[in-house]
Parts: sequence; C-alpha cells; structure tokens
Amino acid sequence: MKNNKKNEFKFVVTGVDLTEEQQEQVSRAIAQAGALALGHLAPHDAVGVRLNPKLRWYGRPIAGVVEELQEFAFSEAGIDR
Repeated sequence: MKNNKKNEFKFVVTGVDLTEEQQEQVSRAIAQAGALALGHLAPHDAVGVRLNPKLRWYGRPIAGVVEELQEFAFSEAGIDR
C-alpha cells in the first residue's frame, strides 16, 4: 500500500538579495537539517532530490532506483561487486 502522506515546510527570507548560489546553499542546508530532524521517523531508504535551486524533495524512491544508483556508484568508485 502506497503511503501518500505529505508534509510541506516553507522558509522565507526578506530584506536581502541572494545570488542563485546562495539560494542553493540555503535550500541545501534546510533540506539537510530537515532530514536530520526526521532521523528515526524517515524510511531507511529515503533519499533527497534537488527539484530546483530552492526546492528539494525527501522521501522513498520508486522501486529499483536505489539499486540502480548503487550500481552507478560502484562503477564510479571503480569497485567490482
């Protein structure tokens, strides 16, 4: 059974001009803090995905994606399975 629960969080900054790189840094920091705060609540196979410089998704990927990513990582690292 698919779990469709969704929690959305927003962080607003005013009074300062941020470059695209700074927006990316803030977005990444917020996503990392959120993932860390979830700790034991998040699925063990949850992953974070950048959707745009200011938006990130964190959750369980579709079946097979993690295994494909592991195969890619082994190949990139030059490690035979």
